[in-house]
Order: sequence, then structure tokens, then C-alpha cells
Amino acid sequence: MGSLRNPVGSLAPAVYWRRRVLVLLAVLAVLALLLYACSGSGSGKKQPVADGKTSPGASQSSTPNGGGSSTGANGGASGTPGAPGGSSSGSAGAPSGGASGGSSAASGGTGGTGGTGGTGGTTGGTAPASGPGCELSLSLTSAASAYANGIDPQFTVAVTNKGTADCDVDVSPKTLVLNVYSGQDRIWSSADCAPGGASPLGIGPNQVKTVTYTWNRIRSSPGCPASPVAAQLGTYYGVVSLAPGSTPNTPAAQSQPKSFQLKTGS
Repeated sequence: MGSLRNPVGSLAPAVYWRRRVLVLLAVLAVLALLLYACSGSGSGKKQPVADGKTSPGASQSSTPNGGGSSTGANGGASGTPGAPGGSSSGSAGAPSGGASGGSSAASGGTGGTGGTGGTGGTTGGTAPASGPGCELSLSLTSAASAYANGIDPQFTVAVTNKGTADCDVDVSPKTLVLNVYSGQDRIWSSADCAPGGASPLGIGPNQVKTVTYTWNRIRSSPGCPASPVAAQLGTYYGVVSLAPGSTPNTPAAQSQPKSFQLKTGS
């Protein structure tokens, strides 16, 4: 240790210290070159070619496209809204190409909401509720399939609550409306000349209430003009409908059409 601190030789101690510093610097330079060579060979490796799978640590995202669907990172899915007057269908797909290493797959979009079944004349007469748990179904029947001269057609409307909560329904002729048609021509409506105001009726779950109508065989139009015209003989059909929101929890509903005839004789 003494010879390291106090060099022995014919030269001055400062010369030996300079030599030691130069040797140390040379060793450090060699080590630096070795480290650089090692790091350079590691970065020169070829990267693996993508084979359709997401590499570990890669993330996937979904971006809404404003149309009720979201697209996944590698394949996405779109929701298809239901057509009015029936069911609603939403197709949801999953992204193709699974993500490994903890990355999560983007989920497919959710289908849009389908239309109201009860608003179509041939959809079964049932409509989803606008109030929670209230679901109404309308059924129209005729007292006879044909009516002779002098006999006014009579109809019965059955209002059924198929939901789980009470329904408050205005069953007045201006709200629970019976329309009579001949082809596309509207012949008569209970709302045209009906007097009076609202006629609220409470219907509990699974309960059925009935309302009757009589048509005087006279054509009508909005505003109830004072010059009535008798309907001609022939085949007609009736449809009863309930406008939405007539009371706070009343949904829209419409019945199936019911055909009947006006004829001569008995």
C-alpha cells in the first residue's frame, strides 16, 4: 500500500501518478467501447413480423360513429335499430384479433331502440308503455259481420293492461278513437262529432275494460259539418287507436282492423 501511495523509482512521483491516470482512462475507454458494442448489437435485432395478433401491451379503443354503433380496433360491430311497428334488434360484434398481455378488446356497439309495436295497424295491437309498467293492448270486435238497412253497426273495444302497473286511460271518443274506412277513404271517426270532455278510466295489471261504440251510418269529417251524407252499401273496416300521453302514463296503442258490411235485406 505504501508503494501505491508513494511510488518508488528514479523518476519523480508525479510522473508515476500521470502514468496511472492514463492507464485508468484507457481501461475506462475500453469498457465504454464494449458497452457501446453490446447495446448496438441489441438494437440491431429484427423486429417480429405482425401475424394479425395484437402484440403484448398494445391497447385497443372504440370510437362512436354517431350512428348508435361503435367500431372496435380490429373489426368492430354496428347496432341495427329496429324497424317501426314491431321488434328491435341490435347486432353486437366483437373485435377480431384478440389482444394479449392485459389489453382489453373493444366492444361492439349497441343496437338502437326499435319502434313502437302498437302504432301499426297490423302489429297485434300492443304497444310498450310510456309510463313504467303500463302496457296496453286494444282489441276491436263487431256485433255482426253484416248490417242490414236500418241497423246501426255496433262495436266493442277491449282495453287490456298487460303490464305490471296501473294504467290511467282516457276512454272518451275523442281519445280512444274508432275510425271506419272504405279502402283508404276514412268514412267516419268517433272523434269528429263527439261531445263532452275526458273520461278517465283506471286499469290494473292484467285487467280488461270494455267500451262500446255505435255508428249511425253517416259520413263524418273533422269539425262535424252540418250537412251529413249517408254511407253507401259495401264493405268497411274499423280500427281503434289510443293517442300517447292522453294521461300521464298512457302509451300509444292500436287494434287490428275489423271488417264488416253494410247491405240490403236482413
